[in-house]
Amino acid sequence: MKASRKKKRRKVQVPIASMGDIAFLLIIFFMLLSEFSKEKDLAIDLPRSDQVNKTEVVVVARVAMTADGAIYFDGDRVDNAKDIEWGVRALLSKTVADEQRHVQFKCDAALSKEKFEPVLKAIAEGGGIIEAVGENQ
Repeated sequence: MKASRKKKRRKVQVPIASMGDIAFLLIIFFMLLSEFSKEKDLAIDLPRSDQVNKTEVVVVARVAMTADGAIYFDGDRVDNAKDIEWGVRALLSKTVADEQRHVQFKCDAALSKEKFEPVLKAIAEGGGIIEAVGENQ
């Protein structure tokens, strides 16, 4: 009979002293690459009305239009209203409750109805509930 030989396994030490350094470097890396603010400063003169009421709803997205007709979705400029519809649809794909479907919309007071109406329609077709922003007179 042959004697069975068992191989002895060496225990390998894993150096964990540098794991803390790696973790802090990753944290710093992601902090530097992250966006600190989604809302960019846009020069928008809000419309004034006596019928403006302050609401306390949580909005999932923000859409803004400047006086020259530029459209912004969560601070990033988009090309047209169809991009707004798809962006809202993607954000709301997993939401069911109405309180999770509010989209804040603000546009410049000088903007004509023909320019901002397609954006309102895109928000509605994407499944969003429009929360218009204005100022009291």
